[in-house]
Amino acid sequence: MRRLHPLSGAVSVGRGLVQGAFFGVIAGTTMVGVLGLPAWTIPLVPLALALLVGGFALARYYRFTYEIEGDTLAVDSGVFARQSREIPLGRIQNVDITQGVVNRLLGLAVVAFETAGGATTEATLDAVDEAEADRLRRLVQRHGETSPESGEAPAEADGESLREDASAPAAGPDTEELFAFDLRDLLTYAVVSVRPAAPVLLLVGLPLGIDILTTVLRYNLGVVGGPPSLSLAVLEAFGPPRLVALALLTLAQFLVAALVLSVALTLVEYYDFRLVREGDDLRYERGLLRRYSGTIPLSKVQTVSIRENVAMRRFGLATLVVETAGYSGGSQESAQGVAIPMAPRADVYALARDIEPFDDFDFERAPTRARRRYAARFAIVAGVVTAVGYAVDTFLLGSGYWWVLGGLFALVPPAAHLRWRHRGVALDDDVLATRSGFWRQTTRVVPYYRVQTVFVGRSPFQRRRDLATVTADTASTSSIFGGAARAYDVDDERAAQLRDTLRERLYTDLLERRRGTGQ
Repeated sequence: MRRLHPLSGAVSVGRGLVQGAFFGVIAGTTMVGVLGLPAWTIPLVPLALALLVGGFALARYYRFTYEIEGDTLAVDSGVFARQSREIPLGRIQNVDITQGVVNRLLGLAVVAFETAGGATTEATLDAVDEAEADRLRRLVQRHGETSPESGEAPAEADGESLREDASAPAAGPDTEELFAFDLRDLLTYAVVSVRPAAPVLLLVGLPLGIDILTTVLRYNLGVVGGPPSLSLAVLEAFGPPRLVALALLTLAQFLVAALVLSVALTLVEYYDFRLVREGDDLRYERGLLRRYSGTIPLSKVQTVSIRENVAMRRFGLATLVVETAGYSGGSQESAQGVAIPMAPRADVYALARDIEPFDDFDFERAPTRARRRYAARFAIVAGVVTAVGYAVDTFLLGSGYWWVLGGLFALVPPAAHLRWRHRGVALDDDVLATRSGFWRQTTRVVPYYRVQTVFVGRSPFQRRRDLATVTADTASTSSIFGGAARAYDVDDERAAQLRDTLRERLYTDLLERRRGTGQ
């Protein structure tokens, strides 16, 4: 059995000493104040806690061992409560390698093994040297190439060779670069792919930049003709026009700051992105400060998704996302499974067809009565917003301009039409395709043999209009979190036909694949 890299143990012990000392200072000071202990006891508590936490980290390092034995990854861990895990290599879906700043300086890497068992990581090695991380990844990759699912020799036949070579560097397959970001592509992607998390992070971080915030607010007050002092009395002296101007100016500055933050986050996360093909796997690397590498085994692909937001569609660009079974999809990294962050639409579809062959789709749209349903839904939202605006203006502002919000009703017809127009379903010879979303359009491609469950849902509002939603679940994690392929608001009878067709093609594909593998 192997241990983690000694430097990893040294880092863990050092971290434990610092953490123990930090909490020891707080605990020692509190105990002296509350219990009335002598002041000379204060240094002893941090020292004791530092030795305790550091010693536990050292024991945890020595008690953690791992090894690939034959076709199984064995991991033993735990100081007091011992855990022994044996993970069949054939069940490992992905091997993710992460290097933070400290680990990159030390030449270490954290290796995470994902299985189809759920959205959590099955085993994590924190940390091994870079050569060992690459050896583990290649051993898992080589086992996948000889597994029954790949259609080649069974894994058991290769078990002896794996057992013999587990301690030696694993030879890798030929590598072919499929895609890489240059600086111009990266900057373009950072601008057009606005991250929804950026405004949230900016709001959370506002208390840390309170001086900058007050300076900006004083500047805004000067722009709209107010005194450069912050107080509610100043706002009360404002009339509605200047108050609205102040709010719009501040909102515009906030949105610009959020966009700058979004661009910075994308640059850091996707710096030096490259996608390569290694045998039957795709492997991508990215990251400026934290280097990340993930594998996508093509034999275990569940769903292929093409995403295009409004800006991307305007310039003919798209994102390709490949999902495998059990992949944690965002629990640790925001973009796990992203094969191509952004490329010309034709290139994205070409690689998608290379992964899962399909023809051009002729999407079938929902009946026009679905569009009336969307219009009614958006009209209710506009009515609620207008009513809330009326209440706020009546009881707080008293400007009399609440009726401006009634302009939202003018947006209802085009919004309903765009939602209806960008939803659809298509059946290919080998795959099901669904499309939805205007601001961020997603086209999901699901091979029939990957479909796990097909069900038809009808809400009370859909039943009133004889509509239904058909959902095709796969084993990917996105299905667990509501990202399954869905055909929204199809005719009730058509929904039943889709369900029967999907079930029939699923059985047909499975039988054909079993005949092909001789099972």
